[in-house]
Amino acid sequence: MRLREQGILPFCLILENNMQIILLETLNKLGKAGEVVSVKDGFAKNFLIPRKKAIIANKKNLNDLNSKMNQINENNMKKIAEANELKAKLDGKEINIQMEANEDGNLYGNLSPRQIHDKLINDFSIDFDPGNILLDNINTTGSHDITLRIYDDIIATLKLEITKKV
Repeated sequence: MRLREQGILPFCLILENNMQIILLETLNKLGKAGEVVSVKDGFAKNFLIPRKKAIIANKKNLNDLNSKMNQINENNMKKIAEANELKAKLDGKEINIQMEANEDGNLYGNLSPRQIHDKLINDFSIDFDPGNILLDNINTTGSHDITLRIYDDIIATLKLEITKKV
């Protein structure tokens, strides 16, 4: 930024290429199933559309949206049922992680969502997106609560016990 302010770099306008899409399922940070949202081209073309999480919001798809809403709602209800089952499995469970800490119980480094993700796979055989693990800044040993955003507004709470690695 300083180089541009000093006139060394020319000012250039960076165009953001956004694409209108229709969500086929509820995505935590984007919106609910059936909504038309605007996202970056690359995100839509490389992630959402190939994984059948969205379709392009062109005239044909927008006209067909009403007829597709039954299928979208049915799909959404199935995902909500699966999320409730997962919540029942995880809610109130306890996981233990050993980390290096000093004598006062302060951790050398922070706990990452990836560590909890790996522990969920090892202990419960549940593969969970690390981006949906909501952590506060945990930097001490002891007992902590962890929130997992499973789907839409369905949230599970786990107990985390951090012990000092020997």
